[in-house]
Amino acid sequence: MKLLVVTNDQLDIETLAKHISEMDPYVDFFIIREKSKTIREQIHLLDQVIKAGVSKEKLIINDRVDLALVLGISKVQLPAHGLDVQEVENHFPSLQIGKSIHSLQEALTVMSVQADWLLYGHIFPTNCKAGLPARGLHTLRSIVEAISIDVYAIGGIKPEHVQVLSDIGVKGLAVMSTIFDAPHPAGKAKEYYQACQRSVIFNKE
Repeated sequence: MKLLVVTNDQLDIETLAKHISEMDPYVDFFIIREKSKTIREQIHLLDQVIKAGVSKEKLIINDRVDLALVLGISKVQLPAHGLDVQEVENHFPSLQIGKSIHSLQEALTVMSVQADWLLYGHIFPTNCKAGLPARGLHTLRSIVEAISIDVYAIGGIKPEHVQVLSDIGVKGLAVMSTIFDAPHPAGKAKEYYQACQRSVIFNKE
């Protein structure tokens, strides 16, 4: 089980860079989703993160294909209503491309244009989607069973949910609020990391 951490667009550059570097030992990938920051601010953030020792291979740029290309970062996450996977693939074949989806039909469509992974949610209730019903595990299971590319789950996921997600067969999980709202984000990331490790051990027994 892989752990992805999504930035919450609420912290200043220095604080966010510090949290990312402290979480680095426990996190497989960071999705940099800082929509309110200017392109220059995002470049400064990424420069700080990379200087702190975080590998570019761990960084995924949300939406801003141009930013990924300028900084030599090979992974992008396209929003559900963002750029088309096939268009990005045609113009920039070296990029690895993820797509956010919200239904089985969207998953089948994106698989047909060869996205490298899918991010599906929100699975459980979350303050980030207040008032919107959670999509639950049923459709997630259907997506995992129907397609051949990696699926990551997002939305309201707590460490105690990791085992059931592993049992369904997702590649990993993405977390934002639970980690960044914690008093010690790196400590919370470690909790998720340990839950992911336990799920692997359990499934081997």
